[in-house]
Amino acid sequence: IHEVVNYSHVAVGSLALTGSALALWAPKGSPLHIRGGKLFAWMMLLVVLTTLVQMAFEFLALAVVMCLAEIYLIPSAILAFHRDWRGFKAVSWLLAILTGLLCLFTLVQLVRFNLGRDSLFLGPGLLALMFGFLLFQDISVLRRAEGRSGNYWVRRHLIRMILAFTFAIMALIRIGIQVGLTLEQTVIYPLLAAAVIILVICRRYPDQSPQT
Repeated sequence: IHEVVNYSHVAVGSLALTGSALALWAPKGSPLHIRGGKLFAWMMLLVVLTTLVQMAFEFLALAVVMCLAEIYLIPSAILAFHRDWRGFKAVSWLLAILTGLLCLFTLVQLVRFNLGRDSLFLGPGLLALMFGFLLFQDISVLRRAEGRSGNYWVRRHLIRMILAFTFAIMALIRIGIQVGLTLEQTVIYPLLAAAVIILVICRRYPDQSPQT
């Protein structure tokens, strides 16, 4: 059973990376971009499922955080373009609670990892900062979703999909191909790369929503 789960995990993970490549390189909003994004989203949810099954054989705390992050990021990205759905606000509340819990957990991990250490362990702090940023955005949307510009929702969608891809890369280089990076480097390098891409996205899609 363990081998079947592992092979299934690799197969759906490979399909997810293929979908992400299509979505990243295709023109934004094109049919290929949408199909690639859907392939990435569905396959990553299957990756989460197979990862959780693998936890029965070997528990990895970082893998659990990655799974919960994907469970938050992908639905949150999809909701940006389904604001008229009647369950939008209820699901948005649930996702905001989840990212709040992830922010709290990573803050606790920041304290735990640094107790008695001579050098500062920054990985959990960067994760907490990222989840805090996402939580701030979620609270802002829950307070006022109406009247926001199209750019705002495009930017929200792209930020979350980029971070979902970032966590997939973290898992790949830490658990999959094992390129020899430390746990700290596994978290920091992908997050810093994602931060640069997010800054580019924010410049390309400035929020033009009327201020209230």
